[in-house]
Amino acid sequence: MARVDLPDGDDDELLRLYGLSPAMGAAAGNFTAAVYGDTSLPTRVREAARIRIAELNACPVCLDTRSTSDPDGLTEEEYVQIADWRDIATFSPRERIAVEFAERFTTDHLNLDDDFWLRARAEFTDPELFELGVCCASWLGLGRMTQIFGAGVSCRIEL
Repeated sequence: MARVDLPDGDDDELLRLYGLSPAMGAAAGNFTAAVYGDTSLPTRVREAARIRIAELNACPVCLDTRSTSDPDGLTEEEYVQIADWRDIATFSPRERIAVEFAERFTTDHLNLDDDFWLRARAEFTDPELFELGVCCASWLGLGRMTQIFGAGVSCRIEL
């Protein structure tokens, strides 16, 4: 249940939350659309990072969101085991770096040291790392906003 008064309507609370300020809601929606529609990051890389941030944010909407449009995306088992990402045998080195980046972006951003950047730059181009940073900023910020305002959705979001 939302922690603020939402506009009346039949839409999910999350959409009505964005309707409190149509201009800001549209900007947030456009940011989200760019994160999913304009990135060159593969689905598995993107989703591994996203679901780790969702877990750290404790955002119910984000935790229940799944990418179903790409048959090469994460498995349900990978989604639910993301806290133990270091032990997920099916993760590639790129996916592990992406999850580590997301985790540290969320919990320890001041300690992305030279060793991390050497490993990250061995797996990603600089433009890809920038895209990963923009994606993480979106998931962290908008996920926390969704969680703190208590805005929910009535069914699973599928990307």
